[in-house]
Amino acid sequence: MKHTTYIGGLVAVLLMWALPQRLCAQGSTPELTEPLQVTTDAERAEAFFLEGLCQQMSAHYSEAYDLFSHALALNPKHVGALYELSNYARHLQNDSLSLVQLEQAARLDSENFWLKQALVGLYVAQHRNDDAVRQLEQMTKQYPERSDLLMMLADMYQRDENYKSLVRTLDRIELLEGKSEQLSMQKFRTYVQMKDEQRAFDEVQALADEYPNDERYQVLVGDLHCDLGHYEKAWTVYEKMLQTSPDNINLQLSLANYYEKTGADSLAQATLERALVHPSLDSDTQLRLMQFIAYDNIQQKGDTTQVMNLFRQLLARPQADTRMPELAARYMVTRDIPSAEVKPVLHQLLSIEPEAEMARNQLLSYAIAEEDTAAIVHLCKTAVDYGSSDPVYYYYLGIGYFQQNKSRAAIDAVKKGLAKTDDKSNLLLITNMYAILGDLYHRTGDDAKAFEAYDSCLIYRPDDALVLNNYAYYLSLKKQDLDRAEQMSRRSLEQEGQNPTYLDTYAWILFQQKRYDEARVCIDSVLVLLGDSLDPDEDSIIEHAGDIYAKCGLTEQAVEFWEKAQRLGKGSALLEKKIRKRKYYEK
Repeated sequence: MKHTTYIGGLVAVLLMWALPQRLCAQGSTPELTEPLQVTTDAERAEAFFLEGLCQQMSAHYSEAYDLFSHALALNPKHVGALYELSNYARHLQNDSLSLVQLEQAARLDSENFWLKQALVGLYVAQHRNDDAVRQLEQMTKQYPERSDLLMMLADMYQRDENYKSLVRTLDRIELLEGKSEQLSMQKFRTYVQMKDEQRAFDEVQALADEYPNDERYQVLVGDLHCDLGHYEKAWTVYEKMLQTSPDNINLQLSLANYYEKTGADSLAQATLERALVHPSLDSDTQLRLMQFIAYDNIQQKGDTTQVMNLFRQLLARPQADTRMPELAARYMVTRDIPSAEVKPVLHQLLSIEPEAEMARNQLLSYAIAEEDTAAIVHLCKTAVDYGSSDPVYYYYLGIGYFQQNKSRAAIDAVKKGLAKTDDKSNLLLITNMYAILGDLYHRTGDDAKAFEAYDSCLIYRPDDALVLNNYAYYLSLKKQDLDRAEQMSRRSLEQEGQNPTYLDTYAWILFQQKRYDEARVCIDSVLVLLGDSLDPDEDSIIEHAGDIYAKCGLTEQAVEFWEKAQRLGKGSALLEKKIRKRKYYEK
């Protein structure tokens, strides 16, 4: 049986029913230190009850329940047994029995505060609010100095929207504890609910009169006038304060609200902005105001100049947390502020919270768009060093190292990233990681592992044109599995038939299969697509054209292609030999 001990009452119950002449060892059966002399049913009931408490403390709840029940059978007026059995009945979801037993216990021990408090809790749990209120009213009379009971009673009246009784109860609390802002404001809100504006105002005015040197209450009086539409009276209060405390931050915020309600929008905006950068404004209020200004600017698609100036002033101050720089960054990204202005804010955010994913991801997106390899590596390595489990960082770290010609480091990063993936990971990311891993292994000369990586990629994405092309080309360079290479090359061309690189791969596979005429037709298509404007990295395609033409017996054209390839690229000893000997040579 699951058991939850009651709150607050356990200590009192154990004090009420102490355990004379008996020791209770946790987890063991209690033994009598000396025989108990019991002669009456009441004494026997007490003995069973004490034994039940011991069993309960040892977590033997079924045994405890039986002992409490037996105690109650012997003495139907045993308060302790009634209380404990009420708890058990409640846990067994027998609410009616639980209530009957607890009510009986409270009647039998009418001076027991904890029993009555438990009864109130049970009434509330069973949504018997009238009974809870009646019990609390009785308790406040029995314990007139306990303001906590009055607080509970006020809460019940608030729930029931019994505002008249609520005010009466708040007055009783005020007599005990004295006037306070919390009580006065609660009474004010209650009067507003009752549509008694005059008494609502009088309550706050009384608070201001009680504490004439506390400027907060003076401002509050003006605010109430403003909220009630008494703008002239509100201005009288504010104007008086402007003469004595013009820099009061609460006054400035109230004036901004006043100007807005009276239609002076430009004054409202200027006052709000002045208050926003006030050094005494707390960070929570500052953030809320800036959120309002930023979101309103976004919705209205207004000019960003003024909002950006505010953010710059606020961010120039020391930041206790990331909230303001994060708000600024989100606003700037939403409003398409140039990345050069956003980046310092994102770096400020990361300096406060190095694991701030939003800032790092946005900076990474900028670095990728700008092809800033150094920034990509720095951002991703920092994330990895902080123990990020996001495989995206490992993927882009691998790409960064790849571009820096750090192939071994790139392989290590991508392999670690793959180890971070699971069934919920983005499938495109997984296949891209296998694809780049294949390219990296080929660069390091380990084609066996490269082909394994490509095969893994094609399992997930069998029609990836780039992987099909690279896989096919590297097979052709090794003159290995050429039939499969041709099939993969054809599949890549089915998707991108006009891609010069893919056509070159297919031509080279045909060349390796000694299908020279077919290879020449294919390479001619590549040359047409490339035209006369060739990039230096296309020298290998031109060299392939020379090799194919040489095998077709067209030596003059072959030499022309080789010479052109030499002019385009860095050349090689093998290419020089082909030109000099006017003949094709294999590597």
